[in-house]
Amino acid sequence: MQIPDLAKLQQGDEAEWRLAFDWLYPTALAVARNKLGGMHPGEVEDVALTSIEVVIGKAPGVREVGELKKLLAAITHNKSVDLIRKLPAPVAPPMGADDEELPFDPPDHTSPLDELDQQELAGLIGQCFEQLQEKCQRLLRGAFIEQLKHKELAEKLKMPIGSVGVILSRCLKKMAEIAKNAGIEEELRVFLE
Repeated sequence: MQIPDLAKLQQGDEAEWRLAFDWLYPTALAVARNKLGGMHPGEVEDVALTSIEVVIGKAPGVREVGELKKLLAAITHNKSVDLIRKLPAPVAPPMGADDEELPFDPPDHTSPLDELDQQELAGLIGQCFEQLQEKCQRLLRGAFIEQLKHKELAEKLKMPIGSVGVILSRCLKKMAEIAKNAGIEEELRVFLE
């Protein structure tokens, strides 16, 4: 998924906003589902779309494109909470009514990653990965792809075993920082869990 150009967004470029919509919508939908999915599932898409409309108006005041996702997540959360406060809570079925249909759907536990194509996600994470120093790339590849233990990493990379955890932690922080600047920190966090 291509990250939109902030300057074009701030100029009101329609093509860039269509691209931005595809980039922003999964975040708005995931936040709205998280807050509303169990109680008001029919309102999820409306809140997500309304939140994107608000973010469009806020774009001129943003300094980097990654801030749009953070702003969108906060706006979607707040709009969801406002809606929960305004709408009546669903009524629980009476005790012993096990055969009756529930008046609302159970919470949606889908991940924000469900909205992204796996190849697309791999591409985004790969772009972040390529920005790391070679030492970090080798260490993360060994830890997460080859699933080597710290002792094996130390032997393979010829480093003290006590340094492996410290350097691995620093590399993950650097990767998270790069992902944050690219606006995909949540996707990276879920991917690494």
